[in-house]
Amino acid sequence: MKNRLLIADLPSKLGQRVLVAGWLHRLRDLKNFGFAILRDRTGLVQAVLTPEQLEQLRGLQVETVLSVAGTVVEKKSKDPNAPKEIEVQAETLTVLAPVTDVPPVEINNADLNVNLDTLLDNRVVTLRHPKQRAIFRVQAALVRGFREYMHGQGFTEIFFPVLSGAASEGGAEFFDVNYYGRPATLSQSAQLYKQITMGVYEGVYGLSYSFRAEKFATSRHITEFNQLEFELGFVDDLGELMDHEEAAIRSMYAAVLRECADDLKTMGVTLPPLGERFPRITLKEALRLYHDEGGVDETDEPDLSPAAEKWLSLEWAPKAHGSSFVFVTDWSTAKRPFYALPDPKDPKNTLTFDVIGAGSEVTSGGMRINRYDQQRQRLVEKGLDPSDFADYLMMHKFGIPPEGGWAIGLQRFTQNVLGLPNIKEATIFPRDVQRLRP
Repeated sequence: MKNRLLIADLPSKLGQRVLVAGWLHRLRDLKNFGFAILRDRTGLVQAVLTPEQLEQLRGLQVETVLSVAGTVVEKKSKDPNAPKEIEVQAETLTVLAPVTDVPPVEINNADLNVNLDTLLDNRVVTLRHPKQRAIFRVQAALVRGFREYMHGQGFTEIFFPVLSGAASEGGAEFFDVNYYGRPATLSQSAQLYKQITMGVYEGVYGLSYSFRAEKFATSRHITEFNQLEFELGFVDDLGELMDHEEAAIRSMYAAVLRECADDLKTMGVTLPPLGERFPRITLKEALRLYHDEGGVDETDEPDLSPAAEKWLSLEWAPKAHGSSFVFVTDWSTAKRPFYALPDPKDPKNTLTFDVIGAGSEVTSGGMRINRYDQQRQRLVEKGLDPSDFADYLMMHKFGIPPEGGWAIGLQRFTQNVLGLPNIKEATIFPRDVQRLRP
């Protein structure tokens, strides 16, 4: 609509005639006049309706699509000290798409107050709720902040395939695809592809799609998700990779604070603190801290439990460093994929890290093997057939520099920084063991 004005722009048009359009969010019929609360992508506005205009809405439900032409006026208030608000004195009302069925959920309440299955089963409608809309506006800003940082560093954005000839992470948690009669899989990770580009661009980033056929029904697992990918060549050590990730996360935060202050207010959310610098500790140090200060003995474990991750990022790091993000380094070869670079000082260890962010792990990263013989041997040691990775190994044959990288799980990152109980709430159309709709 050429002359349509967004609701967020109305305060600057006081006294002017405007055209607004959106969804009927709520209706109050007072016989001699009424009020329609109109919603568009930027907010809500009240339109004052005549009896004739009310009659046009007779029998229609909320979510009916309307356009209203009228004059922007100051909303009357009995409290002289109340903040000034505006409304539209309607002159004409047009029904653009009538809705006669009662919506499956009441989306004009301040909160949806429905269980997770109802929220997701009715995604077509529930996404329209202001708090649901705010989640994915924040998520979009996180991606923009990531891209802004990477572009500013002179790195190249690339786009990754979702069909692969082999399982990039090994193991059995992949989806089989019949590819013209040949076996293929949905990509578990963009890892192999971004490494190949180290012989071209040296520094790359991108938003990938990953698929894991995991049968976990937890608040932090889904089968299809996005990752914010980064890979860098000619890297000396882990510190350089961690510096880039911390800077990228700070840029992501900055984008949200710059663009989504109203969305955070709508959700009642304050982003978890970043502090002056993310602490960097080894896995052994993390487990020792959990024992000494958290009172839980997991010192012999090869990994961090979900409870330990929460304690580290929500209790220890904020208190000790003013940050909800922690780098945890030095993971065993048994816990890392075939491309992770073993530590020359300790072959049972790898030069890798995780980022534990605001409640759980949001990133895995580290240095990669860049020599052909070493990489081929690691594939064999992991029980994988090197012939299945011929294209990947070709890059080692023809020379790639010492390199490394990381990937941030977008949905889990969103879940954690917004304090959402379930990762599916941070996924616009989630897929899990049971869900394949809408």
